[in-house]
Amino acid sequence: MEEYMPIALVSCGYPLLTIASCVGMDDSITEETFIWAFNDPKICRASNTICRLMSDIVSHKFEQERGHVSSAVECYMKQHGVSMQEAYNEFYNQINNAWKDINEECLKPTAATP
Repeated sequence: MEEYMPIALVSCGYPLLTIASCVGMDDSITEETFIWAFNDPKICRASNTICRLMSDIVSHKFEQERGHVSSAVECYMKQHGVSMQEAYNEFYNQINNAWKDINEECLKPTAATP
């Protein structure tokens, strides 16, 4: 999982959605906004983690039925010698921690921009 997550978070496309969501906004989006987003802030990383792990959980059984070779769930099960449910529980724990990170970032005061 330590090798999987950094690659999975970039290759899943969620970081692109963060940037793309800014493109159609008005003049309140500045170059600094894009620089901030490209620097992988904690709130974006947490959001990407939630989306990635939820997708891994939801698609796991389907991927195994169609003969998919590996998945995050299978990797975690083999790496840690745990059951499928224990792997799901660990993913849910990581998702809960990511939500805590989002809440923490939302409560942080930020500098006002002109």
